[in-house]
Amino acid sequence: MSDGGEGAERSRARELSLTTVRWLLAPRWQWRTRRLRAVHGPTLSYEVAWCLVALADDVDNLPYVRRHNRPEPSVPPGVLVDVWAQLDPAEQQRRRTWLTRHSRTPLHLLGVPEELIELAGLHVTEWALPPDMPSISLVVQQRSRPKKTD
Repeated sequence: MSDGGEGAERSRARELSLTTVRWLLAPRWQWRTRRLRAVHGPTLSYEVAWCLVALADDVDNLPYVRRHNRPEPSVPPGVLVDVWAQLDPAEQQRRRTWLTRHSRTPLHLLGVPEELIELAGLHVTEWALPPDMPSISLVVQQRSRPKKTD
């Protein structure tokens, strides 16, 4: 009799979606993933956002993210910046509001360096900045700067 109960539990467990299992195992990561996608916009897929949050949480998650990531063969990994002029006015206003409030893009706030994104095999589209704003993007800010030697 106990075998029938265990079999039913296993079949129910298989029916759970990957998202549900992740939510149960790591609710903080899931919340951060959903927030990142909401503020970044539709160019960031759920899978890539989840991988970025995992990397932001701990660099030691890199092997796990590399195994989990499904790279697109036609697109090289790394960070690509979209084009401000091609955005619709509503998206431009949304981004201006965000940048005025937070002074950095959502990906830059996350703090995952561009090199780590490339090592993980992720393809990420970073926000283009308005022409009148100084460079505060992930691509510009996260690169290592030469150290002063006196």
